[in-house]
Amino acid sequence: MKITQWAVALLLINTSCNLQAADLKFRGFASFTGGKMLGSNESLYNYDTEIDFRNDSLIALQTDAKLEDGLSATMQLIARGRNDYEPIIEWAYVSYDINENVRLNAGRIRIPFYRYSDFIDVRYTYNWLQPPRTVYGFDFPGYDGLSLVYTQTFGSWDSTLQVIYGRLEGELDETPVTLDDIAGVNWSVNRDWLTLRAGFMRSNTNIQITEIEQLASGIDALGQAVNMDLSDLSSKLRVDGDSGTFGGLAMGIDYNNILFDAEFITYKVDDSLLAKTDAYYTSFGYRFNKWIPLLTLSKSTSDAPKDLLNNIPAPLAGIPFGPASFGQVIGGAVAATEAELDLVDFSLRYDFHSNAALKMSVTQTDNNKGDKNKLLRFGVDMVF
Repeated sequence: MKITQWAVALLLINTSCNLQAADLKFRGFASFTGGKMLGSNESLYNYDTEIDFRNDSLIALQTDAKLEDGLSATMQLIARGRNDYEPIIEWAYVSYDINENVRLNAGRIRIPFYRYSDFIDVRYTYNWLQPPRTVYGFDFPGYDGLSLVYTQTFGSWDSTLQVIYGRLEGELDETPVTLDDIAGVNWSVNRDWLTLRAGFMRSNTNIQITEIEQLASGIDALGQAVNMDLSDLSSKLRVDGDSGTFGGLAMGIDYNNILFDAEFITYKVDDSLLAKTDAYYTSFGYRFNKWIPLLTLSKSTSDAPKDLLNNIPAPLAGIPFGPASFGQVIGGAVAATEAELDLVDFSLRYDFHSNAALKMSVTQTDNNKGDKNKLLRFGVDMVF
């Protein structure tokens, strides 16, 4: 662990907050997780047949400083095992309470794609070892911008409405991603044992996918060679500022020790080679004192953007283009985006301490290519 970096960061937090802070609080959380594949020559979520204790492990410290007149500041340092425990600031924002029901946040904030987005790294707060990645596939640290939160009580219902705007620069599986002009809204309501949530977001999406860029560049080069403008086709393949949308619905039940969670998402990027994707999970559990077994079923389906094939100029469809004809190469690239993934996860949680839980899970995935993988993970989640 980078002790010096942690010490400097904590010193800066303490120094800056102590200047005016009336109330300064520190909180922390950690997860120490191990895992390995149960079959030979398999890999899933960066695990392989050798046991790994770093990939999903993390430790974090959050400080909240409440100043006078409704002003506060929040900063979160997190160190992940896969990054050699080098601490980085993932949250850093200021908040202002306009009134008792409305709060404005500004800075770097977790992007609220999912029901558990705000505390996805605080794994002690939910019963899985991790949420199913068929749905929770976007692992971005945060966006830079604004968030307006309105809370209200309607009878016996507690309501939280959030509106966001900003910009995100990050990576998804080491692929650069930029989301410009993110605008979104999500609404959660809770009554006793029932929680409901709905959300929608849109952005101008840029994703530098190497294979798509190479194919699009090849199309531009072919257009120059045959003296034909193919820029419209290559642009429809690239993810270069196209409009992207994301929607989600979620429900949670915690009734008389019966636990049920379900979440559905859908997303697409217009005029691109990215497939429209729908995904969902349903999770069933029961609380036996300190033990909670869970069964989670999940599915993700991606539909190939076959309308792109209508943009292939007929005179060029049969000419040689790399290993096959032009039409065959484009058709193969479109077909390759068609995907289906099924996930079954059995998890077990044991609350051996008031601030810590022992967890284990066995996850099996099965895709439309016939690949089956089985992953064993175990670990301890804690808050402090």
